[in-house]
Amino acid sequence: MVRVPPEQGSGARLELRLGDASANPYLLIAATIAAALLGVLAGEEPPAPLEGYGYDTARSALLPATLPDALDALEADTALTELLGKDFTASYLTYKRDEVARFHRHVTDWEFTEYAYHL
Repeated sequence: MVRVPPEQGSGARLELRLGDASANPYLLIAATIAAALLGVLAGEEPPAPLEGYGYDTARSALLPATLPDALDALEADTALTELLGKDFTASYLTYKRDEVARFHRHVTDWEFTEYAYHL
C-alpha cells in the first residue's frame, strides 16, 4: 500500500496509499509507524512490488471491507494493540463499536427511498 513514483532526485518520494480523509491523521500515522516497527523487529521483508495497475484486487492484499471487520482485525492483532497500548485500544474498540451500533439503529435515506413504497 505504498506507491513509489518514478521521479528521481528532489522529486523522489514514497506515497502511503492507505489513509483517506475520514481517517484520524494522528491515529493513522501512529498505527502506520507501529506496523512498520513491528515488521522491522520481526525481520519481515516487504512483498514484491506490483507492476501496472495497483488496484487489481486479485493481485493485492485485501483490507477489511467494513468497520466491524476492521475493528475485529485490530482486536486480533495482539502485537499492534500491545504497541498502541492495551487500554487505548480497548477504549477505541469500545467507542467505535458503539458508533457502529448507533448507525445500525437508524434508517438511512437510501433505505427509506428504496423500501418506503412497500409500507
